[in-house]
Amino acid sequence: MAYPVKYSAADVQKAIRTTTCELQKQQVLHADVMYVVMLNGGIWFASHVFDCLGAIDNEVCYVKCHSYQGRERHELVWDYLPELQVEGREVVVLDDICDSGQTATALVRYLREHGAKSVAVFTLLRRTTTKIEENAPLYSCIIDPSADFFVGCGLDDNGRSRLLPYIGVVA
Repeated sequence: MAYPVKYSAADVQKAIRTTTCELQKQQVLHADVMYVVMLNGGIWFASHVFDCLGAIDNEVCYVKCHSYQGRERHELVWDYLPELQVEGREVVVLDDICDSGQTATALVRYLREHGAKSVAVFTLLRRTTTKIEENAPLYSCIIDPSADFFVGCGLDDNGRSRLLPYIGVVA
């Protein structure tokens, strides 16, 4: 299915490079940093960021939750949340989008309750209205003011079209 392009593949690649530069600037590339990737959509973004970073020797963990059924938001449900060994560690969360901030807030709270020294959230895309209630830094290179439902670059339309190289809008 074809979706109207909101952010081109070139826009997305520029955002990924900017994210990589921000990670370097924030000095969170040393071996003690744990990366936590939100499944499913965050894997697309994380894999591209890791490709840009090159060889790093960090622990990468995965968590999975959902709050959407189709295009409707519901209560947040954790599908996979392992016991993460974050005591005294810096944690970088990678995800495709920070929409309402509900997921990021819940994950930041969990990481802090388990002793994370610091938590920063990096996403490909976020809305201008997004807030993380846990007051964690949120870095996003594409900030969108719309209420559009997006697809591509990890974002899906009922589980489909995550691998599009651009961010499109579901009509």
